[in-house]
Amino acid sequence: MEHEILSVGIDIGTTTLQVIFSKITLKNTYSLFLLPDVKITNTTIIYQSKIYFTPFISEKKIDLKAIKDIIIYEYNNSNIQKTDVSTGAVIITGETCRKENAEEALKYLSDFAGDFVVATAGPDLEGILAGFGAGAALASKNSTSKVINFDIGGGTTNASVFWDGQAIDSFALDIGGRLIRLDKTGTITYISEKIKPLIRSLDINLRLGIAADINSLKILTNSFAKMFIQLNGDLLLDVEVKELFIHHKHKGLYSEFIMFSGGVAEYIYSTEEIKTLDAVIRYGDIGPLLGYSIRKTFENSKYKLLIPKEKIRATVIGAGSHSLKLSGSTIEFDDALLPIKNIPIIKFFNNGEDFPNMYTNICEKLKLYDSVTVAIAFKGPKSPSYIEIKSMATSIVKAFNNRDNPIIVIVEQNFAKALGQSINNILKGSKGIICLDKIKVDNGDYVDIGKSISKSVPVVIKTLIFKI
Repeated sequence: MEHEILSVGIDIGTTTLQVIFSKITLKNTYSLFLLPDVKITNTTIIYQSKIYFTPFISEKKIDLKAIKDIIIYEYNNSNIQKTDVSTGAVIITGETCRKENAEEALKYLSDFAGDFVVATAGPDLEGILAGFGAGAALASKNSTSKVINFDIGGGTTNASVFWDGQAIDSFALDIGGRLIRLDKTGTITYISEKIKPLIRSLDINLRLGIAADINSLKILTNSFAKMFIQLNGDLLLDVEVKELFIHHKHKGLYSEFIMFSGGVAEYIYSTEEIKTLDAVIRYGDIGPLLGYSIRKTFENSKYKLLIPKEKIRATVIGAGSHSLKLSGSTIEFDDALLPIKNIPIIKFFNNGEDFPNMYTNICEKLKLYDSVTVAIAFKGPKSPSYIEIKSMATSIVKAFNNRDNPIIVIVEQNFAKALGQSINNILKGSKGIICLDKIKVDNGDYVDIGKSISKSVPVVIKTLIFKI
């Protein structure tokens, strides 16, 4: 059975903000075991706003009222009422999610977000989302080669490496188009503290209050461009590159193909020559020159550049959702933890049968989500033995040992009650546990779990949508 819903995607980034409305067609199917499987069969964008500069009150605070006014204007301009929208996604990314009032912004926008995915995306997760939106994940699946996507925004570059459609590395650096800002006369009005050591090491004269010299700016952007060559597989990085990583370094994986997305990518894939200061400062920053430097650097390299599906619009355009009820007699849950909303799902693909590596697989995925509450998901064996269930439970508890969050597990096969009880036996009540089964999910999905009603638990699965 197919049905259509209206969805909205609101992306609030370091530099830009945009609103997109889409019609999404969902098809509900059920397996022989009544396992719900909801597939998105079609996505049609019916309205997309212009791209706004993200408004800020100061370097540390988002302008909440200005953002809300923009969203209200775009609802009115599209002739779409809030009541018409079934679901959607509000995602805060880049430097913006590090602002003092990022969480407050999500709450402030809550009246637009009844059943929405509402989240701040940390550097690693943002890189993965951008890779999906740009088409890097799909390209890696179609070519069976590794593809790295660099999403270059205003304040950060978020990178992700995909192989066979799955993210196998994600990292971020303080490289972006608005790390130096200039006024209409070419006078430097802002330099990020993050890149001042690099400027000193290059021995170039870039200081607040002086008129920028295009040659000095180009030395800086050329240096950034060469870093992208190093970042693809090179573990012997220059000191200047190492100091720009956010949180952690990359794994040093080599990718056969390279892709760029984000606002700077508009100039990487264009043919425009950026040779004058006027051409550089059209947006009040070094973004166009950075894109030009990357284009010229890769023109003379051995690497193969892929053209992304989207550049500056490589973003979430909405979400699809479906709900179900699970019987309390077949699952395990701590009702005191409920309700919970917008819990990101991380799925690994060894089906739960690769028991020796299960702990490592979970830990690798958990790294992408810092300290936030997540749900881990896997298929699992059809009829696991007691020893297998105990092995899975031990790996899960060990992986969550240094996290204060409750343990939330979603399996496709029908053994949640036994797995949850085994986890509880190990924990001895030291941590909350929710274990659900007969639910099919994927990476990029989010889950809401409501309070139990008549021994049943209402569950909503929400899937982020990118352009297809």
